[in-house]
Amino acid sequence: MACGREHSALLIERPDGSRRVAMCGSNAFGQLGFDILPTNGTFARLQKFSVTELDSLNDVLGAGEQPVKVQCGLDHTVILTSNGRAFAMGWGADGQLGAGPESNDSFDRPVMVSGLGGTSLVDISSSTDFTLALTAERRLYYWGNAEYGQCMTGTKIDQVLAPIQIPFDYGLVAGIAAGGSHALVLTDAGQVYSCGYGALGLGAKAFAALQPELIRGLRDIAAIFASTDRCLAIDTHQQVYSWGLGNAAGRLGNGTAGANAFEPELLDMTACSLAVDSAMVALGNDIALVALR
Repeated sequence: MACGREHSALLIERPDGSRRVAMCGSNAFGQLGFDILPTNGTFARLQKFSVTELDSLNDVLGAGEQPVKVQCGLDHTVILTSNGRAFAMGWGADGQLGAGPESNDSFDRPVMVSGLGGTSLVDISSSTDFTLALTAERRLYYWGNAEYGQCMTGTKIDQVLAPIQIPFDYGLVAGIAAGGSHALVLTDAGQVYSCGYGALGLGAKAFAALQPELIRGLRDIAAIFASTDRCLAIDTHQQVYSWGLGNAAGRLGNGTAGANAFEPELLDMTACSLAVDSAMVALGNDIALVALR
């Protein structure tokens, strides 16, 4: 499941093993993949109040190709398929759809992310207005807004309209997490690197980084997660770390309210008698859900 600002997406597996994407919420920019063309002077299908299957995805998938992951940004949606392709729909003003160097249009139907040159993707991450993607060869790609330098290229770019490959020289990439103004990368060695702007996990005085920087308070990490201005990391011992901004309602889970966390803080999970399942974590703007097993 993935949640955006005002829309959600589900990956559904049918009894026959086939998979479909289902959507609900706001379709103001076509992020649900349903028609928003005006009818009789009014815009139609701007909202879906019940979960509805994304039939328009079938029009672009190949024979036997199925969705395997879906991510919701603020006003767009990105879908990864079993053939290693990515499709996107919704608001595209900052290149969120990766539609190409000549296009920052919005689309109300899934369009294939261009410029990957046949590269097969194995993972995608998007929560706000940019996307990180990982290939089978552990190459890292980026498209969308990069005005805070979260694209890890050493510079700030307003709009990355087509995917660019990000050179990452700090180890083999094992995981990716796209936040709002920051990006996280996990390596095979269990180390986490942060880049961009905000609570990067690098300390109270390190608000900005144009190149990936190691978060020294984390080691042996197995999974990473990011939302607009907060992050989670889970290590190989199922310990959970949290950091970020806007903790007035205690959304960081660190036992306090109001205080920002500029470095990872180990969460007290002693009340949980079961182990954390890192494959079942949902991180939203104001809530985090961590499943136990």
